[in-house]
Amino acid sequence: METKKSQFSVEFIILIAFMFLIFLGFTTVITSKVLDAKDKERQQTAENLATLAKQEIDLAFKVADGYNRTFDLPGRVDGNVYSIEILDGREVVVNYVDKEYVLFLQDSVLGNLTAGRNHIRKENGQISVNT
Repeated sequence: METKKSQFSVEFIILIAFMFLIFLGFTTVITSKVLDAKDKERQQTAENLATLAKQEIDLAFKVADGYNRTFDLPGRVDGNVYSIEILDGREVVVNYVDKEYVLFLQDSVLGNLTAGRNHIRKENGQISVNT
């Protein structure tokens, strides 16, 4: 009788350990999927900010000289700050949380973008932002 009780105890502990490992595996997979989704969401946010700025710049390229417009980029996105800039007059670069997104411009642009209010104009075929 004593042997059956001790055998049952060992089998029960092995079963509990096995179930714990399965639970741990499921938790790891679910956590991984959630982190991937958040990562993609942050990348999409950076892309959307860059696209919004590029659309304003592309619009300025298409219109005649004398174009003058003020547009706003959000100051924060989901409570997070970000940076946006024009590098070498040819690239719009957005850094949001741990993601960076780059869009290339069709022609050179003077000045730089900022989160918040921006002023864009076209004079003599040259686009300038916040200058």
